[in-house]
Amino acid sequence: MKYKKVQLKDIADIVMGQSPKSQFYNTDGKGIPFLQGVRTFGENYPIIDTYTTSFNREANVGEILFSVRAPVGRVNWATKRIAIGRGLAAIRVKERYSPNYLYYLFKKIGEHLDSLATGTVFTSINKKELSELSIDIPASVVDQERVANYLKKIDLKIEKNNQINDNLVA
Repeated sequence: MKYKKVQLKDIADIVMGQSPKSQFYNTDGKGIPFLQGVRTFGENYPIIDTYTTSFNREANVGEILFSVRAPVGRVNWATKRIAIGRGLAAIRVKERYSPNYLYYLFKKIGEHLDSLATGTVFTSINKKELSELSIDIPASVVDQERVANYLKKIDLKIEKNNQINDNLVA
């Protein structure tokens, strides 16, 4: 498989989150789902418990939610339109590239990115640093999808095992 080195900005658009004022937050389901950071991240999908009636930045269905503040590099999928706060970025993968491949790549290198993040109180990564992140990806989108599909099958097995384990505890 042939690989090429790219910067993230070459294969994806990055939308950095911006938090609305707290007066617009609620847990009553009013407005749209809101995520500030990774507090409610699951293995692959966030659990929504907060909503907002006012927001400036959003992630759309199928976009990668990427944590930009401690811990840097954790990912989840946006399963619906979600307002994103300053702890997250939405990664919108461009055509001719595989969002699935990029998602699994970030799942793998997320801890490494956290160790590279800077900051005294909160470790973080800014848009410029994220945009210029250099990554190796298969040159062919077919190869990107082949790798991602293999990893997705493993993820589905893990999810099923977790469900079985949850039922044993209950």
